[in-house]
Amino acid sequence: MRSLSGVSRDRRTEPLQPLDLLVLLKLIVSGEPEAPVRAIAKSIGAVSKSAVDVSIQRLKAHALLREEGSGRQINRLAARDLFEKAIQWIAPAVVGQFVLGLATAHAAPPLADKLRSDEDVVVMPVAEGPCRGRAVTPLHPAAPAAAGRDHKLHEILAIVDALRIGGARDREVAVAELRSRI
Repeated sequence: MRSLSGVSRDRRTEPLQPLDLLVLLKLIVSGEPEAPVRAIAKSIGAVSKSAVDVSIQRLKAHALLREEGSGRQINRLAARDLFEKAIQWIAPAVVGQFVLGLATAHAAPPLADKLRSDEDVVVMPVAEGPCRGRAVTPLHPAAPAAAGRDHKLHEILAIVDALRIGGARDREVAVAELRSRI
């Protein structure tokens, strides 16, 4: 790949992008890591096939996906490490004003039953969301709508949001939930 300056770049030197993380989470919850690019793009929505293809190539370059046989496989150990240890720096989140949206982090299943919190409900902003709470910057702009269409994706995004915004106790519970899913 050539950059604008004409210097060749290797995908391994390109930092991971929020879309890459959303694509990885979608592949994990779908149970179909070899799903066609078109199907992944359609299930996420508001994302082009070419953007998903570039994300998959970057995930492969960072050893989060690997080619095996006739399809892709997820490097689950690397994915767990990425979300447990680096997500808050790769895709930092800010808790903002009250808006409508989908409950996330400590306010959403599967963490709501495990974390009794006096904090405000936090949400992924969705224009016609089912609850009102403080907006959390989404992992990617397409994440809230994709989560609204896919219950499993919603749950894992809530876990990831707890890792992005939570305190020590929230992160501990979120890590345990994440490990049970990845």
